[in-house]
Amino acid sequence: MTAAAASQVVKWVRVRLCVTGALLGVILIGLGYRAFKLQVLQAPRLRAMAEEQYLKEIEVGVQRGTILDRHGAVLAQSVEVDSVYANPRQVSGDRHDLARRLARILSLRTEDVLAKLQQRRYFTWIKRRVSREEAHGVQALGVPGLGLTTEPRRFYPNQDLAGPLIGHAGVDGRGLDGIELGLDQHLRGERRTVSGLRDALGRELFVTGVPDSRTPAANDVVLTIDKFIQYAAERALAEGLQKQRARAGTVVVLDPQTGQILALASRPGLDPNRPGAARDAGARNRAVTDPYEPGSTMKTFTVSAALDAGVVKPTDTWHCENGRMKIGKYTIHDAHPHGVLSTAEVIQKSSNIGATKISRRLGKERLHEYLLNFGFGRPTGVGLPGERAGRVRRPESWGEIGLATVSFGQGITATPLQMLAALAAVGNGGMLHPPTIVLKVRDAAGRTVYAPAPQPRRVLRPEAARAMVEMLKLATRKGGTATQAAIPGFEVGGKTGTAQKVDSATGHYSRDKVIASFMGLVPADDPKLAIMVIVDEPGADHYGGLVAGPIFKRLAEEALRYLGATANEALVAGAPDSRGPAEEALGAAELVPERDVAAEPAPAAPAAPAAP
Repeated sequence: MTAAAASQVVKWVRVRLCVTGALLGVILIGLGYRAFKLQVLQAPRLRAMAEEQYLKEIEVGVQRGTILDRHGAVLAQSVEVDSVYANPRQVSGDRHDLARRLARILSLRTEDVLAKLQQRRYFTWIKRRVSREEAHGVQALGVPGLGLTTEPRRFYPNQDLAGPLIGHAGVDGRGLDGIELGLDQHLRGERRTVSGLRDALGRELFVTGVPDSRTPAANDVVLTIDKFIQYAAERALAEGLQKQRARAGTVVVLDPQTGQILALASRPGLDPNRPGAARDAGARNRAVTDPYEPGSTMKTFTVSAALDAGVVKPTDTWHCENGRMKIGKYTIHDAHPHGVLSTAEVIQKSSNIGATKISRRLGKERLHEYLLNFGFGRPTGVGLPGERAGRVRRPESWGEIGLATVSFGQGITATPLQMLAALAAVGNGGMLHPPTIVLKVRDAAGRTVYAPAPQPRRVLRPEAARAMVEMLKLATRKGGTATQAAIPGFEVGGKTGTAQKVDSATGHYSRDKVIASFMGLVPADDPKLAIMVIVDEPGADHYGGLVAGPIFKRLAEEALRYLGATANEALVAGAPDSRGPAEEALGAAELVPERDVAAEPAPAAPAAPAAP
């Protein structure tokens, strides 16, 4: 090869080397840029995408706040208990034998435990929130891959005291009913999560168990409830229901000056530690969930409205048609034949006919307006789950018979809490205080972070309210319908009610199933307590004064002693004879509840002179 040819070859080799080097340089620069882009510029986004595939944020146990009564007594709190977990991939040996031993210690089914131990994962719960004895039994096994961790468990130290009111929380730390649900946003502790891994099958797992659950507590809730008065209410209600062989019952106690709920008792009750089948047995917060036709207790507000409107006076007289009054096809009854009664005596004797004539003078539109102003037909806003609004129909649909029946508590529904809040307004001079159950919410440092401040509003003139209280006193005096609610040493003002229930088979009012009630103020002239007692389907007696009156008396006597109220010796000496009280009639004959439907006319009442 000549020198020129050799030089040409070398030249092309150098060119190819340069081109190859340049290409390799471009490739390296491209790879470097790509690596820089992936490792630096796009690292956060790619990391998030990767973690989304194999990491899982898993929520663990929650520390809930404490529920207390107005004096600081604990009604519900969270305590630390052990839970049993396993890493099935670390468990060695005979899994069938281990499953049998674990099932025996933890009171589980062997096949259920074995199924968990045979999973292809790194973490599984065996049993959560176990007893101390069960935890010790698991520890004694000393099996690798089997462990304990602490979790919060809700504990109710007073068992069934105020159970339907307090409700209960689930194993995940969330409120399920009652105060636990209604105030869950305050009671729920800090939501804690840990990062777990997904396995090849996409299932969640932990690498090293779960973290400790001891985190700062959530807010505590202080209720307006007084534990002693709550206990006295539940005891009096339980004994009264047993005596009457009744189906269910409710007691509500309010402070009439503030609207604060001091007790709220319902039977059947429930132990929040073991809620189980309590709901199937009828356990619920009946004071807010069960609207009912109140019957004669509604006369309190019919007459109060007429007094406030200035259309009647306590001394006005009404001819009560000797106990029977025809309105179209219907007949209005009184329990006993009365001739002329004053407005005050209409309340004392609980005359349906007298209430009907008073409502006629007031008029449908004005009565409807007053009922709405008293708070009927809308929720009280107390904040308890399941609260119902009740029903007040528009006055255009009432007709003459509708006006009559609404005046004495048929064709209208209300909750026990609505009824008592309205009575409290009568007792305190005419101011309706929205009922409250929460006194305050405080943080872990004891600082108040929330305190309800409901605004009262006037519903009656003070003069009308005082006049109504004087009439309510007559019901517990000799000749009234509630002498068995009288308390020696104290003036009691109140009203009885005996409301027919709807027969589900016929859609008409039942002849033998009633709701007996009494609501009262004590001491009547400056009430410290407003109390509502409702007994559902009493089996012995039917009338409110005989059934609910004694429950009111027992509870009020205990509560007044507890509050340090001083008895009036003159009233002790003049206590009424409680034997044989007069009682109210059940209402209008042959009516269908809450709607005006034609029915067979009742026999005509004897002719009587027209009354005002």
